[in-house]
Amino acid sequence: MTTLIAPIARIRGRDFILVREGLWRVVDPLGAVIGYLECHAGIDGDRYSARRIVFATRTRDLGVFCRIEDAIDCFR
Repeated sequence: MTTLIAPIARIRGRDFILVREGLWRVVDPLGAVIGYLECHAGIDGDRYSARRIVFATRTRDLGVFCRIEDAIDCFR
C-alpha cells in the first residue's frame, strides 16, 4: 500500500489527517470532521474509498476510485 498523502496535508481547503496506515480523517476549514478517505490494497492496484459523515453516527459511501485525486474531489 502506497501512502500518497502526508500524515497531515491541506488539499483544496480540507485537512487530511492520517488516523492509521491507509485511513485519513477529512476536516473542513472550521475544524469539523466531514468524512474519511481510505486506501484499499488489491492485486490489481490500490483503490480509494470516500465516506461522508451525514449525522454524528452515520456515514454515506461516496464511491470507490482508482485515483486518489478522484476520491479527494468528493470533499469539495
